[in-house]
Amino acid sequence: MPERFAGPGSGNDADDQFMNSMINNYAVELATPEGKPTGEFVLRFNNAKQAAYEILDTHLGIKDKAAEDYVTKYFQKTWDHFDTADEGHVEASRMSGFFRFFCGNMQINLH
Repeated sequence: MPERFAGPGSGNDADDQFMNSMINNYAVELATPEGKPTGEFVLRFNNAKQAAYEILDTHLGIKDKAAEDYVTKYFQKTWDHFDTADEGHVEASRMSGFFRFFCGNMQINLH
């Protein structure tokens, strides 16, 4: 975990709790062909979709059937917008922009 994303109680004034959640709960670390971790964290489609439900609940108050409908309507469009190279993942460092786009609010505070 990069130090700046250490999470609540870390004592790091520059802590980014959103990124801490994305990395701890949804991201996977990429590895070299030899299996050595690269330090680059990404979210794959299903992981990002799981995170979308959390974002809808915690930041927009959308749950249950309304969340299902919202994800059905907007998630694929958002995914396609951010995974333009069709790599099957989006860098964790880009997820704040990803979820701002998904929420339709570029000013939403995700931190």
